[in-house]
Amino acid sequence: MKEGNRQKELWAYVRLLEEFLQVWLYFKDLYRKYRRKELTFGDIAAFVGDKDPYLPMYHLKELSHRLFRDPEGEPPEEGRLIDLAIGSIFHEAMKLRENLYQLEVYRPSYQRIRTEELSPYQERLHREFSKIGRRAERALREGMAEARRLFQNTLEQIRAFMAARGKGNPLLVRFLLKSEGLLRRAYGRRGFDSLMAEIFPGGVASALREGALSLMEGMHFGEAEKLWERYLRFNPDDLEARFLRLYCRGYDAYLQNRYGVALTAWRKALRFAEAMGVSNAKGYLERMAELTARMGRELQEEDKEGQARVAFRLSERLRLKSMQGGKDADLRV
Repeated sequence: MKEGNRQKELWAYVRLLEEFLQVWLYFKDLYRKYRRKELTFGDIAAFVGDKDPYLPMYHLKELSHRLFRDPEGEPPEEGRLIDLAIGSIFHEAMKLRENLYQLEVYRPSYQRIRTEELSPYQERLHREFSKIGRRAERALREGMAEARRLFQNTLEQIRAFMAARGKGNPLLVRFLLKSEGLLRRAYGRRGFDSLMAEIFPGGVASALREGALSLMEGMHFGEAEKLWERYLRFNPDDLEARFLRLYCRGYDAYLQNRYGVALTAWRKALRFAEAMGVSNAKGYLERMAELTARMGRELQEEDKEGQARVAFRLSERLRLKSMQGGKDADLRV
């Protein structure tokens, strides 16, 4: 598979997982309404239908079909199972929609007719309507339970899929680390902890480090900084992580033309580079020196002489420090 197509497939996996978890939480709200006897046809119609492609359940089904039913692709076995499960949930949800429509629209109408004097054939029709209503009630009860079971079983299949595919998919690793709240709501606290332990046997701290470095490779420095902050809660004395957090903060600010923030962050980062050993930060220091010099020139063009001097001085310090290093950093962006 070509690299571009592979990246699209990895993104599609992440989108599918995120949408499934969101749709599951949506259904849980519907189920709670049902238990309280507050569920309406409008509620279920906003969740599923066969004409509006933007309804949550319909959109999830179509996304799953595109990903796992591509005749030219080779979807993994667990992916085909997920697709079958999502398709089954969709059809169960459509039946729920129909049964609610029967109960909310048709039943009140024939119940009103019952108050009038009926002919024998009208009486027979009314009895049939009553049977339909009772069947719809029973079907709704059984359908809600069945849809809930399907969701719960698919949730476990999704978990197995994430465990199998997460280790080799930096995009999925990123999603897992950024979506802790969504995952906790979907799986519960224990389920979430178990999932993370399965996907990241080295521990959450190791996963945060891996995710932060992956984000840096993609130049997502703002997101990477957040992961370094979380990593430092586990390892507050890791000087390299402290340096990289400030490196990311400065780079993100530079990309947003917030030069004052960038210069402050990189001035602090330089102190950590000195403390941890300049050789380990050589590549980063060179890049910081280059960009601070660029900031200095731009500030000079804007007649901000004071800030320009600060940038040039910092650039020179960074350049001199980088020359003291004996090896490049592992990552240079």
